[in-house]
Amino acid sequence: MNAAYLPDPDDPHPNFGFIGPEASRRARALPVWATLAAYGRSGYRALVERHIALAERVARRVEAAPDLELLAGPGINVVCFRFRPAGIVDEPELNALNERLGQAVLEDGRVYVGTTRFDGRVAFRPAIANWRTTEADVDQLVDVIRELGASISPEIARAR
Repeated sequence: MNAAYLPDPDDPHPNFGFIGPEASRRARALPVWATLAAYGRSGYRALVERHIALAERVARRVEAAPDLELLAGPGINVVCFRFRPAGIVDEPELNALNERLGQAVLEDGRVYVGTTRFDGRVAFRPAIANWRTTEADVDQLVDVIRELGASISPEIARAR
């Protein structure tokens, strides 16, 4: 398994998905059936539509922010973007900044979002899938990334 959004198998943090003998062959129909049984077709539709709306909200917030760049999306419930402050145009430097920012976001702990590579660029890839996710949650995601990015980018500028 080597998708760009999955951790490296040598990552020191445990990834229980790598432990099972057939990580890609689980009972995928069971969660769909359980959701349909609990909420019905209209409830399931409302859930999916809400996730799409939340991803679109993230995309709008990213497009409105001067220090963020929308790279892809929203594609149903997934958005792909990166932190791109004014004055940094060098792609390797932007990649290093976003890698460092991705680690800072995880260490901070207020939100959880993974990074990936999109067309060779390090990016954030939130996938809105939890039924409890709210507008406030996705707003906080964007706010935390911008806040931590602003605290990291001056350090990089000073190091130049």
